[in-house]
Amino acid sequence: MKEGLQLIGDFLVDQLIKTIEKQGSRATGQLQDTMRSVVTSTGTGFTISIYAQNYADSVEKGVPAGVKVSPYALAKWVEVKGIATGEKEIKSLAFAIRQKIFSEGSVQFREKKKGFIEVTLDSSAKAIFKMLLNLFTKEVSTTLSNTVRNQQKNFSL
Repeated sequence: MKEGLQLIGDFLVDQLIKTIEKQGSRATGQLQDTMRSVVTSTGTGFTISIYAQNYADSVEKGVPAGVKVSPYALAKWVEVKGIATGEKEIKSLAFAIRQKIFSEGSVQFREKKKGFIEVTLDSSAKAIFKMLLNLFTKEVSTTLSNTVRNQQKNFSL
């Protein structure tokens, strides 16, 4: 069961990465490179957790007004995206973007755009449900077969 759930978690990570690419949110690739899924056993079942860089939530929901974003992170983003060249221009644009986010929030936040997680879950829900249904059907069938086999052995003795 755990292995099957791990496959579903890995599928979900793959879909999240594809959505980030489609939305044009890729800059350094660090967010995508750090995404991973982990399946843990709980007292009542299993949990699939998805881990990523700590700024994944900001990419998903945007940044509200009043938050001071790192000018260094913005400068790196500006440079990687090729929006500006030269140290002075990059720094100047990074500080301007920082001020805009501080005063109005990021575009993602202001326009309440669907983030990569919400888009992925919306577009992958049927596939994930089908994978889960197949996994549970297989597990129930195997458990039932083993139970019947064990009962037959007990009656044969």
